[in-house]
Amino acid sequence: MMKRIRKEERGFSFLELVIAMLIVVILVAVVVLMVTGFFGKARERGYDADQRIVQNAVNAFATESMKWPTDDGKLPLTGEYAEIDFHASLNRGGKILSFYPHFLAELPRHADEGVWRIDSTSKVSVDMDPEEY
Repeated sequence: MMKRIRKEERGFSFLELVIAMLIVVILVAVVVLMVTGFFGKARERGYDADQRIVQNAVNAFATESMKWPTDDGKLPLTGEYAEIDFHASLNRGGKILSFYPHFLAELPRHADEGVWRIDSTSKVSVDMDPEEY
């Protein structure tokens, strides 16, 4: 004689087991990524990318305007830094082009928190801890 299984006595459905396993796998993956420092490395790569973008914009601005995007349009003395002026501009044929947004398409992340600067060799840096970026 076969025992009839009532609806209330059935186990988990296959779909319920797959969903539970998927949730566990996602949680494990997030923990592994955090432990290996993946998110910190991504933040540093973003920081480095923003520096390269600003550097390229500085070079383009300097080539076009024959001055640097600083308050006085000059590079600082050796060993010193000058803050980058995101509002620096030039007049080209009666049209005013500014460093941002014409040469720099968008402001770097946390542009208002760090001090973006340029040294005597025209190298761009930002005075901000990459961990805060």
